[in-house]
Amino acid sequence: MATKLEKDITRESTLKSDDKEIMVTLTSDQKVSMKLKGKRSGAVSIAIDELYSQLTGNPIGGDENKEKKVLSITKSDHKPTKRNPMILLSDLRSQNAISGLDYGTLAKFDGIIKNLMDNLK
Repeated sequence: MATKLEKDITRESTLKSDDKEIMVTLTSDQKVSMKLKGKRSGAVSIAIDELYSQLTGNPIGGDENKEKKVLSITKSDHKPTKRNPMILLSDLRSQNAISGLDYGTLAKFDGIIKNLMDNLK
């Protein structure tokens, strides 16, 4: 019987990239994370269920009627700064446009985002 994944497990790969070993971590929040040994940044991760779905071509639970998700790998090379926000403002603006908020709130929030975009340029 296998042990439940309730705490992070980290292993060093025998494969190298840029002459550094790849550190592989299975996290307690059910993700696979990889980064180069000795680096604090540059980690990439993907949820285990998303990875499994991508590899098998079937969504978790076997429900064929569900829409297939696009593989989403997160990469954290840089810490967020004023010039490099964590989320693109254009993506935030697009999500706001389809959020279903009432018109007044949507317009105000869109104005704030637009103002931020103009100030960054």
